Amino acid sequence: MAATDKDLLSEVERSLREKFDKGASRVSKVPSIAEGPRETRVDQLVLPDEKRGKMPFTKNQYLVKENPQRVAWERELRKFLIQLTPRHDHRIAAVHVYEWATGLQIKDLMAEERAGNLERAAWRGDLRKLNALLFEYFGKPKMTWIMGRKIPKAYTVPKGWYVTRHRPKTLTLYAEWVERPKF
Repeated sequence: MAATDKDLLSEVERSLREKFDKGASRVSKVPSIAEGPRETRVDQLVLPDEKRGKMPFTKNQYLVKENPQRVAWERELRKFLIQLTPRHDHRIAAVHVYEWATGLQIKDLMAEERAGNLERAAWRGDLRKLNALLFEYFGKPKMTWIMGRKIPKAYTVPKGWYVTRHRPKTLTLYAEWVERPKF
């Protein structure tokens, strides 16, 4: 279909407009003998105000470049926390989340590091990120013993605590959390 003098949209824009147009008719104009303003390409392209989507996040606090590893670890942390039953208190540590998510034991990684088989101890940075996130969720950690194992930084998850009711700490996950279905 060739573009007419009145039609200033490209072929792709026109096909998308036809595909997503809900059949709403144009607003009728008041009849007048005066010549109206000339319709431009922008007038044809923009949606009416009532059909526009939600406004994007534009506050200065949202314009932050985040660490992708921190976002990934918070996603894993939230998966871990959603598995906890809210019927009673829990004591958790970054080690628990790391071992649950990766299947790797910290004691094995430490042994490999002592033997010189690991070039870099990347798992230490992962634990730091997890500890920082756990601190933001639950506050100051405490030393405890869990099944005979000394845990220097254990965080208390209170009874009745649901992770879905608490907003994520990273903005990337916050945007997903805002769009989640509300029950």
